[in-house]
Amino acid sequence: MALNVVVCLKQIPNPDLQFQISSDGKDIRRDALNYKLNGADEYALEEAVRIKEKQGGRVVALTLGPKRTEQMLREALAKGADEAVRIAYDDPSAFDVGKNARLLAAAIRTLPHDLVLTGVQSDDYVNSATGGLLAGVLGLPHASVVTRVVVRERQLEATCELEGGLQRVYALPLPALLTIQFGANTPRYAPLPAIMKAARQPIKELGPAALGLVGWDSIALPYSFGVRGLSPPAAKGHAEMVTGSLEEQAKRLAQMLRDKGFVRR
Repeated sequence: MALNVVVCLKQIPNPDLQFQISSDGKDIRRDALNYKLNGADEYALEEAVRIKEKQGGRVVALTLGPKRTEQMLREALAKGADEAVRIAYDDPSAFDVGKNARLLAAAIRTLPHDLVLTGVQSDDYVNSATGGLLAGVLGLPHASVVTRVVVRERQLEATCELEGGLQRVYALPLPALLTIQFGANTPRYAPLPAIMKAARQPIKELGPAALGLVGWDSIALPYSFGVRGLSPPAAKGHAEMVTGSLEEQAKRLAQMLRDKGFVRR
């Protein structure tokens, strides 16, 4: 059975960088940052392409963000997505996960969709909330922290990771939404011909009017949201350097572990 799959992608600042607080104290400085595809979303994209290769159908890569996110969308096209769509919401920080989910949902309603995939969380905010909120707004059954997907006629089986190394298998009717866990598959590299082809493909841009909105601030929200300020975490404690011979270091370390209650006699 061919499926229309929509995979939601997020572009994040490279987490290997050193971040600084902006002058207004409400965001990080973004003028010198470089960006990459969110880690968990790489697995969601790969899962979407694998489902298409096995079942047939189409994959649409969808993102919410400024013009710079088009580079990420072209990467998705090179890896097997058939279409790329950008919601032209230019807030560089986009802290409000509830608003983000509602904007994504409005865009998904304009697209054929049997299955919606997201990463389990974003590497920058780590809310793990977008997928669940998106499913709620769209009224879709959903499963989270998914490590394996099997499509069977008009339903699918999703294997979800639980604590303690346990797994649980859910059966969901289609259409449905899944959040894909890290390590669920092995993301592919894009071949050079696909990269060159993706560079020429059009990217569909959705403004507020295309989503039935007067403006980005006109979307109905059950709350008001604002960032009061950002600050680096306060330093706590200190490092203690253990010196001496290897035997002396080992004895000192063992005593420290006993003192802190990590070792029981």
